[in-house]
Parts: sequence; C-alpha cells; structure tokens
Amino acid sequence: MLKSVIVHVHDDSGLDGRVSAALDICRAHDAHLTCMHVTPYGAYATFDPAGGMFTSGVLIEELRKTQDALQKRIEDRLSKEDVRWDWQAFDGDVAQTLVSASSLADLVVLGQAGPSKGDIAHPLPIVDAVVVHAGCPVLVVPTGCDKVDPAAPVVVGWNASEQAARAIRHALPTLQAASAVHLVSIGNGGEDFPQLGASEYLSRHGIKTELHQLKPGVRDTDDVLHQFALDHGAGCILIGAYGHSRLRETLLGGVTRYLTMQSRIPLMLSR
Repeated sequence: MLKSVIVHVHDDSGLDGRVSAALDICRAHDAHLTCMHVTPYGAYATFDPAGGMFTSGVLIEELRKTQDALQKRIEDRLSKEDVRWDWQAFDGDVAQTLVSASSLADLVVLGQAGPSKGDIAHPLPIVDAVVVHAGCPVLVVPTGCDKVDPAAPVVVGWNASEQAARAIRHALPTLQAASAVHLVSIGNGGEDFPQLGASEYLSRHGIKTELHQLKPGVRDTDDVLHQFALDHGAGCILIGAYGHSRLRETLLGGVTRYLTMQSRIPLMLSR
C-alpha cells in the first residue's frame, strides 16, 4: 500500500488538480499527504557589478506573503478533507528538494509542465529532473485533470527494459488497486507476447494482466500507447523512464518525453 504521498505545491494552473489527484490516491490507500512548497530564492537573486549576489529584502518579504497566502488556501481546503496531511516549506532548488524528500516517500505528485501564457502560470518543468533521481515513482497529473480513480484500469508500456521492470515493481500498490492491468508492447519484433515474464511476476502478487502486442504502423509509439489507454478507459499509464545522455542524464527520451508533456491521462514514471 502507498502510505506516504508528496504533492508539489506551487501557485500554478495545475495546483488544484494535482492536490485533488493526490487526495484521491491517499483516500484509496489510507495514506498520509505531505504538501511540499519550495521557494527557489536563487532564481530571485540579483548580481551586483562587483560580482556579488544578493536578494532584495522587499522581494523576500513579498515572497513570504505569497507563500503564507498559498499555505492558508491549501490548509483551509485540507481541513475539510478526510485525509491525514502536513505542510512542509523549504528554500532552495525545487527539483533537488523534492528528490531528497522522495527517498522516504511512496509517491511524488507533480503537474504537467507547459508554456506560460499571459498571467497564467503553468507547473514548473521539473518532471525530468525529479524522475531521473527520485527514490520513488512520480505521478504526472495532466493539465485540466482534477481527479484520479485508483480502481480504473492501468496501461503498462512494456519494452523488456530494466527501467520498465523496475517501474512495475515500484508500482505494485497501484497495480493491485486497479480493476484491470494491460501490458502493452509496441513494435515490429518477431517475439510473440514479450510481456510473459512481467505477467508471471505480477500474477505472483495476485495481479491479473491482459497482454497486447501492437504495431505502430504510421503512428509513433507514444501516440499508439496513449490512444490505447484512452480507448480502454485507463486511469493511469505506467512506463519506465530513462536518460539517454551521459552529459545530461535529466533528459528523458522518446515515449517518456512526449507523454510527460502531452498525455491526457495521469502518467506514472519510475526509473
């Protein structure tokens, strides 16, 4: 069971949706919710001509007022919910702070990043950095999504990689709660149902699976997987995340990157 869930609190267009999603998960698993707010003071620092760095006291005071108002808003909402929770506030690098906290958590809930338009602030683009280094799975809540049904079907993108196998192991509580688990492989390889090993592993945990071998055709793999999840009423897509570049290992490639930015279904990532 999931017992410790962290949700990133930042005043953006996806905040209410991911808090709602985190609450849905906590209710289903009787888990504790930690609301984590991180103020990146480094982003507001000013450099003087002599090479020094300082942050305006007035600016810090304004940041504190904004944080206090946001905390009151969230606490007022959570006081009416039937979920155990606490509020934690930090100063520093947002992604690294969440990564550090994830070492003693079962799930981190983040928002789906997107370009800011006008006065609308979208979730911070921190998914890549958190997923690659996190000590637990990360759930990315799409823009406009305001709930997660833990009992809905889960679609697992399976490519027989170490990352995909680890994602399945880390997500056992999520898979056990799902009404159906679809193991989906996409490609033109000659192997029939390459998910058999994963299916056997999950069966030992009491999880029944349905196996699907799909061909991409003229469509990209990510589009095929996403459309399959939509067609089957999935409440979540589970995939293993990986970094391609040794120089920038926070870069996620291929299917992972597309889905973190475009998926209309909550996306669970583990590495």
